[in-house]
Amino acid sequence: MKLRIEEIFWGINHREGRFSEKVTADEVFPCEVGAVPEFGNGRRKFYIDKVTEKTIVLSVHYENNPSADEEWRLRIGCKKEYAPISFDGGYKYRFYVTE
Repeated sequence: MKLRIEEIFWGINHREGRFSEKVTADEVFPCEVGAVPEFGNGRRKFYIDKVTEKTIVLSVHYENNPSADEEWRLRIGCKKEYAPISFDGGYKYRFYVTE
């Protein structure tokens, strides 16, 4: 199995009232338990906690705020989006698991 992560930078131009998005990273990693190698600009630390035949457990860990950590169970062929709380811009992520 492979884990594909898209990192998307998004922002709002309040003066013009426009919303914009740009893919800043699109990486593929093998589904192996442990830390996902660093990529992109968003500085999030992702970990693969568990791998089964058709699913993985993926998590994000925040060094300074453990209460914000999150975990997802991803099945082969499904997509999951993760957008940390932000009001006018930042990074969001799309996760895909493929065979």
